[in-house]
Amino acid sequence: MANSVTIQLMEDGPRNCVVKFEGVLDTSDLASTVVVDPATLSQIDSFGNPATQLRIDCVQYTVEDTLSVNLFWDATTPVRIEEFVGRGVQKDYMFGGLTNNAGAGKTGKITATTTTTGTAPGATNILSFILIIKMVKQ
Repeated sequence: MANSVTIQLMEDGPRNCVVKFEGVLDTSDLASTVVVDPATLSQIDSFGNPATQLRIDCVQYTVEDTLSVNLFWDATTPVRIEEFVGRGVQKDYMFGGLTNNAGAGKTGKITATTTTTGTAPGATNILSFILIIKMVKQ
């Protein structure tokens, strides 16, 4: 089996967007994968201006044991947003959300990787995760 990742754009309005990021992994970790690119989203105003970056307001997630999902702001040197582990959890960022603080070469994209722990080489464990990311276009 090979890794399988699905990215579903659930909402793409003039201000907000919601992405469902789901993966089923074999024994290998997920390499850096673009979860959302603001350049591919609909315009943010009636003048046709595109979003250049995103603010994360909430993440709902469920991640199987021995697996973690890391989100990053894409840039020359990616900046980790947060690591997600555990099940049935929601993180609300009530203080104005998480904004892109990546430095040089920031693209506005959000990328992800996974890390497995405690899985023996050659094991046939299948691990899965789901993240629903609620964002505001900027």
